[in-house]
Amino acid sequence: MSVLRGIERDLGTALGESDEQFLAELSAFLDERAPSPFVLPDARADRLAALRAWQATLDEGRYAAITWPAEHGGRDATFTEQLIFHTEMARRRLPTVPGRTGLSILGPTLMVHGSAEQRATVLPRLRRGDDLWCQGFSEPEAGSDLASLRTFGAIDGDDLVISGQKIWTSGAREADAMFALVRTDRDVPKRDGISYVLIPMTAPGVTVRPIRQISGDAEFSEVFLDEVRVPLTNVVGGLGNGWKVMRTTLANERGVLFLGRQLALARQLTAIRDRARTADAHTRERYARAWCDAQLVRINGLRGLARAADGLEPGPEAAMSKLFGQETEKALYELLLDCCGPEGVIDRPGEAVDGGKWILGWLRTRASTIGGGTSEVQRNALAERVLGQPRDPWAD
Repeated sequence: MSVLRGIERDLGTALGESDEQFLAELSAFLDERAPSPFVLPDARADRLAALRAWQATLDEGRYAAITWPAEHGGRDATFTEQLIFHTEMARRRLPTVPGRTGLSILGPTLMVHGSAEQRATVLPRLRRGDDLWCQGFSEPEAGSDLASLRTFGAIDGDDLVISGQKIWTSGAREADAMFALVRTDRDVPKRDGISYVLIPMTAPGVTVRPIRQISGDAEFSEVFLDEVRVPLTNVVGGLGNGWKVMRTTLANERGVLFLGRQLALARQLTAIRDRARTADAHTRERYARAWCDAQLVRINGLRGLARAADGLEPGPEAAMSKLFGQETEKALYELLLDCCGPEGVIDRPGEAVDGGKWILGWLRTRASTIGGGTSEVQRNALAERVLGQPRDPWAD
């Protein structure tokens, strides 16, 4: 039960019999259903298909959406059960599921604001990985000032006819559908005229254009909407209530995603430790500082997760977790490359250190402080909501 002992050490308290029972049940399920080792295909399409199948397998045991209520196919997982689940998955080196955006962001939003029909139609397919979702919020002229978005949906009978553009849309190439903010009324204050809409990516008029990154990946895309017609029943929370619905989405996004980031930081720390054993004193000191920073990211993330488990919104510490966590991630990759030496910057197949994952990771972190809300936005949130400083002029 080393997983439990490690969590007890982190929390400073003993876990109960129910936690041990949860871990035993989870371990038995993974022993039976999870390949060991878990090897994914190299081809992108085959890899995605295998990950979808893995999500469906987890869903059979009600582990794909363990935080969801039992009535929606989840487990009502407690704070400690979530920690046990993610720790055990990391210990076994099992992959995360491809439907994370839907599971951790859209699903909880629909449970609060969605209609009975939307919940019955969307949630089961989302949970199993039948449908993958992407988030369509940012636009070329509406990033930090999201309320200035221009994508417009005109009401035509029982439909919305949507035209506009979204950008920096993560996972749009693989997504089956997108939840997006769309302006549906231009004659009211800008936040009051926004609606939250579910848009199939296969609808006529949807065009996805991948954005090539410095790392060679194309994780982000531009999404063009040219008179895309969707039924009004795809509006979540009613017309004009999109800003309120969006706040629920962002609270979930910033409150729960730290677990995956923390696991990534732990892997990076292990790689640095192994290389820093024979390094000079300065490098070892940098490793010690990086280890401390990673623990701070973990502690602050646990605080946010505990609030969510108590039914509270994560609060401004979620912005702190994102800001400090991504700066820590950048510093870790820089230290990793320094530990690898001159060979660390080689990215040619067959020659790169550890297959090039560290140099590619370093390149990806150049965008870490942009995606999901820039560091400037996070600093504004902390200044306004924690320090009580005046709001930005555009905020009102």
